[in-house]
Amino acid sequence: MIPSLKSCLRNQLTSNISKVMDGKENILTRFLAPFDKLSSRWFHLDEKMNWKKYALSVITFSLVSLLVLMLILKFQNLLPGNPQHFSGLSWSLAFNTAVSFVTNTNWQSYSGEFALSNFSQVLGLTVQNFASPAVGIAVLYALIRGLVGHKRMDLGNFWQDLVKSIMYVLLPISIVVATLLIWTGVPQSTSGFATATLSNKVAVSTDGKLILGAKVNSKTNKVTLDGKSVKNAKVVSKESLPIFPQASQVAIKQLGTNGGGVLGANSAHPYENPTPFSNLIEFTAMVLIPMSLVFAFGKSIGKPREGWMIFSVMAALFAIGLVVTGFAESKGVHVPGVGTITMEGKESRFGAAASAIWAVGTTATSTGAINSMLDSFSPLGGLLPMMLMQSGEVVFGGVGSGMYGMLGFVILTVFIAGLMVGRTPEYLGKKIGPAEMRMAVLACLATPFSILVGSGIIAVWPKLVNVLTNSGPHGFSEFLYAFSSAGGNNGSSFGGFNANTPILNIALALVMLVARFVPIIAVLVIGQRMGKQSLTAESSGTLRTTNPTFAILLIVVILIIGVLSFFPALSLGPIADFLE
Repeated sequence: MIPSLKSCLRNQLTSNISKVMDGKENILTRFLAPFDKLSSRWFHLDEKMNWKKYALSVITFSLVSLLVLMLILKFQNLLPGNPQHFSGLSWSLAFNTAVSFVTNTNWQSYSGEFALSNFSQVLGLTVQNFASPAVGIAVLYALIRGLVGHKRMDLGNFWQDLVKSIMYVLLPISIVVATLLIWTGVPQSTSGFATATLSNKVAVSTDGKLILGAKVNSKTNKVTLDGKSVKNAKVVSKESLPIFPQASQVAIKQLGTNGGGVLGANSAHPYENPTPFSNLIEFTAMVLIPMSLVFAFGKSIGKPREGWMIFSVMAALFAIGLVVTGFAESKGVHVPGVGTITMEGKESRFGAAASAIWAVGTTATSTGAINSMLDSFSPLGGLLPMMLMQSGEVVFGGVGSGMYGMLGFVILTVFIAGLMVGRTPEYLGKKIGPAEMRMAVLACLATPFSILVGSGIIAVWPKLVNVLTNSGPHGFSEFLYAFSSAGGNNGSSFGGFNANTPILNIALALVMLVARFVPIIAVLVIGQRMGKQSLTAESSGTLRTTNPTFAILLIVVILIIGVLSFFPALSLGPIADFLE
């Protein structure tokens, strides 16, 4: 039943996205068309844009969003909706967080329940959770218009694409998902922290950790462990519960492949992900739009087999990640003197298998939400999620960004295959020349370049060892994962890495900006140049891009360029950790 439900959702969503972005009537036109026409008249959304105007609009919108969000976070203590009276973030943390959410990365160097007000969460972060994936969808369809256009001089209108993506795609589905999450027990409130009285008193250590097995005398508050008195133990009878507007933000954080949660523990926290059913809902939401956009691409270009070919490549790489990570986590980690541990860092309500599946899903789709602690994964279990991010987030990837990133690899593969067999490189009836090739290379190498250069510069920072909680290869993995997460616009964390320092906040933010906007500009140039061309009729010399041979070649190109570039770095981190 669940697979058929997912298939139905995907087919309906695919059809709706394709119709919306192609300007056709869809299932929501009757309800939303008046608002669409009103916004078009007010904001003049009918202007046709070439790649320069489109890119300028993307950058302008993102820059304004960054500045507004940064000011909200910095001065949240002066704004309403702050019942906890949180102070404003530091300039470096506000800059890092604003860049993170505007670039669809959602890296968080803080715990939301102890740092951000309701105003910052709702009108700051949640707004960007809608805006950043909408930018990804808009850029993807600008590229699609160029690929299918015939002597076309424009790529559409960014503002119109942005409004349609939010109004017709992201917002309606988010309302449905948020409602389902509330039904499963996810809170939706602006009350802040609530105080609950415990039915039984518990003992905690001076650093706030629960003392397992300790007994508390309810009358004298004396704490004993194995019959012996425990000194310096605190007795707790009340607990503060973080009751924030979780459901609304969790819904769009998953659907928009954002990943930034209200709480520091993210989807491992029972208030963001209370049951196995809510886990299923959130995982489905995580992969729903990225998968649907692959088929929407095939529908919009009028060649569904092209979409199926790309989906098969993504699915094959996704399956490799599932098999390796699942196998590694089922074997667990051997701890000398203790034995094999499989559940460290994982929630008992999900188990090792569901945690491994989620880890692959969240790094393949650039979501970055977590339901377990990746720092506790085995070396191989942590290696595959890291590699999925380093591939450029093209295994389904982020909303829109994953698909246009994959099309960059497709164009690169067509060019290489054409040279190998002596045929003129063509894709969808358009010739791929030197200019298109340079832009495709730029789009494919932006992620490896930003990660390796950024992490390489910070690696020589003398104080780096002070922000790591582990030493040796595992400590290096923490550091490498952080920059891979930033460069992959993912946002998940390996854990144990204190990134809230001025130099790391700025360095990670710069990596996010390069990895986000360089590919956007590159694919817009490709769309413009290919849109100006006339369509070329297929012949016996045309390279087929829908057969298994091309799919295998595409996988090889992704692995060589997107993964093997990192082999020396991986050898110092998770691979060395595995061989120890």
